[in-house]
Amino acid sequence: MTSATDPAHSSGRHLPILTKISYSIGSIAFGLKAVAIGVVMLFYNQVLGLPAVWVSMAIGAALIVDAVASPVIGQLSDMWRSRWGRRHPFMYASALPASLAVWALLNPPHGMSGTTLFAYMTACIVTSRISIAMFEIPNASLLPELAPGYDERTVLSGYRNLLLIVAPVIMVMTALILFLKPFINEHGQHMPGQLNPAGYAQYGLVLAIMIFLAIMLSALGTHSQIKHLSKPEPHPSVAALFSTIATTLLNRNFLVLSISGVVAGIGAGLVGGLTDYFNTFFWELTARQISALTAAVGIAPFAAVMIGPYFARRFGKKPALLGTFTLSLLAGIAPVSLRLLGLLPPNGSPIILPLLVADAFFACTLVIVGLIIITSMMADIVEQVQAETGRRSEGLLFRPIPCSSRS
Repeated sequence: MTSATDPAHSSGRHLPILTKISYSIGSIAFGLKAVAIGVVMLFYNQVLGLPAVWVSMAIGAALIVDAVASPVIGQLSDMWRSRWGRRHPFMYASALPASLAVWALLNPPHGMSGTTLFAYMTACIVTSRISIAMFEIPNASLLPELAPGYDERTVLSGYRNLLLIVAPVIMVMTALILFLKPFINEHGQHMPGQLNPAGYAQYGLVLAIMIFLAIMLSALGTHSQIKHLSKPEPHPSVAALFSTIATTLLNRNFLVLSISGVVAGIGAGLVGGLTDYFNTFFWELTARQISALTAAVGIAPFAAVMIGPYFARRFGKKPALLGTFTLSLLAGIAPVSLRLLGLLPPNGSPIILPLLVADAFFACTLVIVGLIIITSMMADIVEQVQAETGRRSEGLLFRPIPCSSRS
């Protein structure tokens, strides 16, 4: 049980800027994992030839496993007692398996095909999701204790979401320019770079290295704060444990945010999986044009970090969240809707790319503002649950918030 006099809740404690940066760097690992999962459909279907249904089944199976594993990981990290605290043992343990799983996902053995390739892909996706969850859930759970202030949480959440988007965007742009270069296939046809099989091996290696570094830098950079964090007391009985879990998960505000998270997750999954298809086949963009489109997403977090805390203070967190997500949804479907209604010029027109860039910037800015606010709201709920149960349950409450860094 956490006392009100715990050091973690001392309002006089100043969080060093390097600790804030280190904590925020942790989101890069989650973002880069999303990048890797985002290219799975195009890579395994269009490049390696697996049926799209098979790829979708593998991604769906991984989501189901993740949905079961995440609460377990969160509860374990809430209860864990060690000289490295509750969160850091999980963070350190995740670094190697997470990076190796992402590397393996984009580097399947040569000659593998059919059901063997399907099984390999599924194993890699499941492993990468669970191992990243082992880092992301404990890492995100540090927010309420690192930033105990109501508004301070929104600011720190803003920094975290800034890197969550910017780093993956830079990675995607780098891949489109350096790795996924246009090529001529065995039939003499000129093919877009995003279908270049040779580039994905390098892509996977760089992603793996960056994920490993992000996890270790975040864990090491926040290690000095362990002495200020809460230490859990053992539950007196199994019944008391389940009572705490039930009270936590049935919190009304948490249920509302969880349902919205499920809906957002479905949308983010569709965007992440289909963006490459739309850019390549619907809009017929080249790899360099997609890189320019991705750059617009990379600029959006800077605007979101500036306006997110203002929106939360000016309108309140709940109205600001509802407003930004609603507007982002309308903006996200606008270009495709206009094309289907016959209101846009044909592909190749000079207006198409600027229109897509402007729309991506506007929609992504609103989404990130919403993510900043919803993360801050989850931290507020931790305090409400603690008042009800007498225990801090950040790990059980926090989930990796689905997002897509793909334009």
